[in-house]
Amino acid sequence: MLQNAYSIASEESTVKGHIPDIVWFHKFDETSTTKTTRSLRIQDADTERCSRVLYIIVFRKLIPITSLSGDDFLSAWWQAVLCHYTLWKHDVHHHDVNPNNLMVFWLNGQWIGVLNDYDLSSIKHDGPSGKERIGIIPFMALDLLDEDGLEGKVTHLYRHDAESLVWVLVWVYLRYQGGKLSRNGRLLDEWLKVGALRCGEKKTAFQVATVRRL
Repeated sequence: MLQNAYSIASEESTVKGHIPDIVWFHKFDETSTTKTTRSLRIQDADTERCSRVLYIIVFRKLIPITSLSGDDFLSAWWQAVLCHYTLWKHDVHHHDVNPNNLMVFWLNGQWIGVLNDYDLSSIKHDGPSGKERIGIIPFMALDLLDEDGLEGKVTHLYRHDAESLVWVLVWVYLRYQGGKLSRNGRLLDEWLKVGALRCGEKKTAFQVATVRRL
């Protein structure tokens, strides 16, 4: 997945420097589960097809975007938005936008936003059907948290990830002060304590109430 992202980065400035930078990588072929099952004389087609191997990947050190505030945060967040959009146009679909996957590093006097963690990503033509429920519930799009979405009847589109980016913005704005998580009276805590359907209802109510205030 990252190899695809690196290829895109070589041509797109909105991606170059905004994806994880691999410092070192090693694949331990001797740990292949296929070798283990064969040595144990276990004949299983599923095991052969879904073989696992240990990988170690070392990335450039990054820090959470939640460490920033004000214009620094907004600039880094927008850089991640542009990176995500460009990757999606080139068929690399992230699927798991949340505050933990938006990172930053300092370079030449400014914070650089990075879209991190491609474990749940897919390539448009080779990935899952797009109807799997992927992501951390409080940041998932409302369409994916209603009954149809939870039953896999809603195809995961770009606008769903884009909505997740907006929920990240709301989350950080209401729960962090000066780059630190508020100690008392944190808003939106209930989103973390309920199931997907109930969280969707709470987020919808929050959205309606916000629009009314505006």
